[in-house]
Amino acid sequence: MPRIPVRFVAVLTACLACATLPAAQSFESAGAVAQARLDAIVASGNTPGASASVAVDGRVVWKGAAGLARIEEGVAAAPETRFGLGSISKALTMAGVLRLVDGGVLDLDAPIEQYLPDFPHAGRGLTLRHIAVHQSGLSDAFETANYQTSDHYDTVDAAYRRIVAYPLEFDPGARNEYRTASFTVVARVMEAAAGKPYLEIMREQVFEPLGLTSIVPNDPRVDLPERVRFYMTDDSGAFVRGPYYDPSFKLAGAGFIATAEDIAKFGAALAAGPFLSDRARRELITSVSLADGTPTDWGVGLQSVTWQGRRMLHIPGGGIGISTWLFVFPDDRLSVAVLTNVPTGAAGGRTRSVIAGAFLEALGSR
Repeated sequence: MPRIPVRFVAVLTACLACATLPAAQSFESAGAVAQARLDAIVASGNTPGASASVAVDGRVVWKGAAGLARIEEGVAAAPETRFGLGSISKALTMAGVLRLVDGGVLDLDAPIEQYLPDFPHAGRGLTLRHIAVHQSGLSDAFETANYQTSDHYDTVDAAYRRIVAYPLEFDPGARNEYRTASFTVVARVMEAAAGKPYLEIMREQVFEPLGLTSIVPNDPRVDLPERVRFYMTDDSGAFVRGPYYDPSFKLAGAGFIATAEDIAKFGAALAAGPFLSDRARRELITSVSLADGTPTDWGVGLQSVTWQGRRMLHIPGGGIGISTWLFVFPDDRLSVAVLTNVPTGAAGGRTRSVIAGAFLEALGSR
């Protein structure tokens, strides 16, 4: 495998200038640890490029990058580079849903047919909550068959109709099985309830209120210069361009790109602040059991677990040229986003332990 030169930009944001000196110094040390981890996963050949960002108390306190966004042109990854989000898109969508719930526009527990009268699975008791916690029974057969599709869907409705044409695979609430394309159903419900296109709702409810300017659909027809290329590994372990594909049919579940900084900002808003009501925030951290009482670790849109004695919300993202992770520590008001541009990128595990651990330690020293 050819060795990829490591080039990075690490930034301590302006908010540190107005912080107390001990806090600034502790975050600077934690940032150095985080940058070293990004450098290490690139130098080891784990991923062509990587970017990460950390937010504390609603402010981004560190952002960094390493490796290459585009191997062929030698373009370095930078904090401004947009990576594929994969399933982190689900958390964005459910944040939009929770905002609509806060506004009285949606009910998580109303049957889908209340919003979509032509829903083919009416009478089965299927709700937005079932989809959000992966208990819907909706089939992912369309997503599986179209994983590498080049077909573009101009509307949510066009994709929705293809996805719901398959029969339910189990009764809603009976099992916990991860699904992606079913979030297109969520997007269609949002449109029906709010009377606006899904992307317009997301801009109004999530992107603009939080200042998330980098988040756009992963549209392969648009060549944004700050977007990564998506890579795979061949049989020898070398990085090669991934196949052309269009995820527009699953935009709400796995179809956005963004910078790590914006995803860390988003995680910070989930942890604390006025973006969500207390009631909506409880939906994120409260795991939903199956109908028979079997516990799960899924709250609305994210998994809710305990890590090293701390409550942690998280969701990974994967796909062609995508391995990402968002970690939110609500009690510590800490958010960590790690994005890479290959499916095998080390976005979780050891990377989470190193980066989150360094900043949690720094928080303890403030």
